[in-house]
Amino acid sequence: MTTLEHFSLALRWTEAAAGLKPVVQAHYNGHQDDEGGPGFDIWTLDEAIPGHPKGSSVSEHTIRKAGFALPNRRT
Repeated sequence: MTTLEHFSLALRWTEAAAGLKPVVQAHYNGHQDDEGGPGFDIWTLDEAIPGHPKGSSVSEHTIRKAGFALPNRRT
């Protein structure tokens, strides 16, 4: 394990102990319209989350369900 990986893991444990959700490393990719509904924002993961590899396009709901907070959205 590299020093950076060790630091990242320690930060995640600290966030969990404090009851904070870690911010996922992802970038905003746009809005997906949904017939009959409000649609949803699409994010592309810059790191893997449970069930989704790095590079996956996922919804805000998926990110929150995995236990992460969203980064600031830049359009």
